[in-house]
Amino acid sequence: MKINRHESKPTVVALNSRLLILLFFLSCFLFPHPIHAQTISLSIYPPILEAVLKPNQSYTQNYQLKNQGDDITIHASLVPFQPNDQLGHITLNPTNYQSPALNYFTLNQSALPQSFTLKAGTTKNLSLTISIPLAASPSDHYLTLLFQSEAKALITGTGSKTLPSIGSNILLTIPASNQPQSSLQINQFSSQESLFDSFDTIDFTILAHNPSDHYLKTVGQINIFNLFNQKVATIPLRSDNILKQSTRQLIANNPWNPLFPFGRYKAIVTLTPVNTTNSISQTISFWIIPYKLILTFILLFVIFKYQPSKFLSKFSSHRS
Repeated sequence: MKINRHESKPTVVALNSRLLILLFFLSCFLFPHPIHAQTISLSIYPPILEAVLKPNQSYTQNYQLKNQGDDITIHASLVPFQPNDQLGHITLNPTNYQSPALNYFTLNQSALPQSFTLKAGTTKNLSLTISIPLAASPSDHYLTLLFQSEAKALITGTGSKTLPSIGSNILLTIPASNQPQSSLQINQFSSQESLFDSFDTIDFTILAHNPSDHYLKTVGQINIFNLFNQKVATIPLRSDNILKQSTRQLIANNPWNPLFPFGRYKAIVTLTPVNTTNSISQTISFWIIPYKLILTFILLFVIFKYQPSKFLSKFSSHRS
């Protein structure tokens, strides 16, 4: 019987092809190829601009935008914002509200929005000019000079797309000719409790409201007095901006952590808007007693007085 020795060759070729495909897929899983993602890292200085300009006045602020990542294209724009909560957070309103002040600004003598390329490791100097027209109405305008990357959007865990961005906030005030001094209200001044232990750290909550039509900055402190009306501590408050018609929680630089206080105490908070003499104050009282230590001594006294032998026996057994 004649045997055709070439009949097995197609089978060998097929097996070799399958082996190559298998090795290819294994190499993809076992030896993955590196994926190079674009690195985006931007910084802006200064982070905030506060300007008070009258009609027919102008002002130029210089910015430095630094790119510490890869080459990118930047889209620069002005976006109005409003306060979001009592902690100083804001919400951008790119489409819901069009501020008339958007026409008062130019960046490097060109209108906004605009785009430009920023090379890796470089810093771009930018000049923002504010020109207030003669017919501008007295008002506050809150805007963010937003620099947004035009690179491929990043996909978040929710499936939405975000573009890396950084911004510098602008607080612009156009004052009236007869603008009154800024006013301020204290909506809340309180401590966590009315009775504290002598080993507790004591924090205070201050909510200040700005009823005026212009933002203001506060200077304030909390003075604490003991039972004999002697001042025992002064706690300065962080100087924060309170936007028009809004309420903000003021933060103490440090909590009060006295060394074993005892008795009744009085705390007085005093707030003064910057560039005014309109100080306001509010007072609260609280007690500080080492009640945890007292309760511990009472408990030990009861144990030793009514069950001394049982307590000592348990203590000795635990030690042994």
